Amino acid sequence: MKRQFLAVVILALALAPAAFANSGAMSLIPNDSVSVGVVRLADMRSSPLSAALFTQTAHISNDDDAMAFLRDSGLQPAKDIDVVVFATSPRTNLGSDADFLIAADGRFNVDRLSSALVSRGAVKKASAHGTYFVMPQKNGESHKGVVAFPDAHLALIGSEAAVLEALASRATGGTTFATTAGLGRDMARIDAHATAFVLVDVPRAQRITGAPKLGGGSQSQAIGAALKNVSTVAIWATDSGDSLKLSAIGLSSDSETLGLVEDTLRGALSAMRLAVQEQSPDLVSVLRKFTVTRTDSSVSISGSVPAETFKTWVAKSQAHSSSR
Repeated sequence: MKRQFLAVVILALALAPAAFANSGAMSLIPNDSVSVGVVRLADMRSSPLSAALFTQTAHISNDDDAMAFLRDSGLQPAKDIDVVVFATSPRTNLGSDADFLIAADGRFNVDRLSSALVSRGAVKKASAHGTYFVMPQKNGESHKGVVAFPDAHLALIGSEAAVLEALASRATGGTTFATTAGLGRDMARIDAHATAFVLVDVPRAQRITGAPKLGGGSQSQAIGAALKNVSTVAIWATDSGDSLKLSAIGLSSDSETLGLVEDTLRGALSAMRLAVQEQSPDLVSVLRKFTVTRTDSSVSISGSVPAETFKTWVAKSQAHSSSR
């Protein structure tokens, strides 16, 4: 990713469905998306969950170019961004290449942002539905990234095709993602008050080159293997202020697949309890309250983490990172 472009993208990378505004970020999710993520930053500013998020955004202080861009543009991601939407969609029905879109609702000084981009080599271009900026392409990059500010409350970042499509969709009142028969039909399964969520069409997403995969320890790998045969996965977090509720659901029409996912999740919970009982015994009781439920078409897991427990975990994670 180009260093000049990083300064803009970092606000989204560091960072359940509600009513779709006619011109907001949530209204611009492409109809053919294979993965969608939403983070409601405005709901998180004074919450335990926001502490982890905004601590991560502080890491851009290690990037001189990013800090210079934020200074020149006047952008303060932690204060200026309210909602961030991520979406990927395939370029062709059976292809492995994808377009990506990051749409953000907030407050943007378009003139300062535009000037900061141009001073870093961005080229302003015109389209039928508004202007946008093409970032300079570096060696090894197959596609150019672009940025658009349709108005002072919306920013679009992504591949050129995705941003142009978003501009066109905005001009016609938004997409129909939430009401189409594709991935959008499963949005209703997510808590309407979710602070953040990810929704993935698993079979289609697996064809995308460079798509994120579960890694890490053996339990993560086991869960990843079990989920390969489900049709849709949704993961969300709901911040109530005094606790963070975590939930996930996997959908499948195959009973054997559902049984495998159920067994894997129960085994993962048991392994996690054993792993933390010495260093973090307070987490054992928290994990015991997580429940796994199975129906004819889905397997779900849910549980809550108290705010104080979450704060302690964040502090330990930060201390561990600082010691490296």
